[in-house]
Amino acid sequence: MKHILLTLAAFVVISSVQAQKLFTFGPMIGLTSSTLDNSGFSNNTSGAGYVLGGLVRADIKKWYLQPNIYFMYNTSSFDYNQTATDARLNSMTGDLLLGYRIFKFTDLTYIRIFAGPSYSNINSLQYMNKNGSASPGSVYSSDYSSDNVLLNVGAGIDVWKFTFDVKYQRGLTDIDKSANSMYTNTLMVTAGFKIL
Repeated sequence: MKHILLTLAAFVVISSVQAQKLFTFGPMIGLTSSTLDNSGFSNNTSGAGYVLGGLVRADIKKWYLQPNIYFMYNTSSFDYNQTATDARLNSMTGDLLLGYRIFKFTDLTYIRIFAGPSYSNINSLQYMNKNGSASPGSVYSSDYSSDNVLLNVGAGIDVWKFTFDVKYQRGLTDIDKSANSMYTNTLMVTAGFKIL
């Protein structure tokens, strides 16, 4: 009975959204600036990265719900055991953002704010020595947790079918399996295009 009610509720919501033509989706690309906040690192420096993925949005009056899914490549630098080191992190991430349109210029141009959780599956986290006792350029893997829960806050603007977001994404999961603690820390700028 519970499954029938849930299916019926989902059907009503989807039908209502489609009837009002408030359902959109499209590709998304972006740039990131990120650091790994690790208790064993010093001189943390942000590095550049990118995201590639897609967005889905359901608008209900001034509110909207937006799931995103994307591949993310992040880099950062720090000193580890007195050795200058670069980090490279690859992950698949999904967001569930709740947003609100705070100012509307026209029906197709408005400013938004949003917040919500993310889940990230980290595919790889590698360190590369730049100097010091280890061979410069040598690459080694870190012992890390592949599961990362994050929190997002940000703002955006829509112009016609284009959508632009700036958001801060903070990891809530300690992904370092050693005695140190480590959290991801990312500023992201994305651009999307609403196909529908």
